[in-house]
Amino acid sequence: MISDVNIGEFLRLGGIYKDIGGATAIECFDSICKKINLPQGLSARHLYEALCQRESVLSTAVGKGFAIPHSQQPLVKRVEDQRIYICYLKEPIDMQAMDSKRVSTMIIPLSCSVQAHLHIISRLARLLQNPQFKNALETRQDLDVIFPLTRQF
Repeated sequence: MISDVNIGEFLRLGGIYKDIGGATAIECFDSICKKINLPQGLSARHLYEALCQRESVLSTAVGKGFAIPHSQQPLVKRVEDQRIYICYLKEPIDMQAMDSKRVSTMIIPLSCSVQAHLHIISRLARLLQNPQFKNALETRQDLDVIFPLTRQF
């Protein structure tokens, strides 16, 4: 159910990945897709192509050093395969953000339906307005610090 979207649980399933290399979004997507633990049935290549395709339409940078790269279509079939990955980049990259700030953190959601996807993106956008959550990402905190901050969302 959409009302059951649990950002903290999705983060726990996805995880946090540090030192993602790449000088461009495309290079970072390649590094991410090779590094993250994907649900069964989703290949790194398929995720990479979906992220690149979406990025070619319009930048997924949301400002303040963050981007939410995502597919235009659901990539997983089962509710239990939904997850969110937090990826800290080795070096900030230019993703044409509206505020011109270079991206240092990518948050990548995987969802099983368009409705769930929109709900997750909406909650992530709200979370990024929370000063504590934003600070935790900016200081590259681990899941034990970030997870409790998601409970109110």
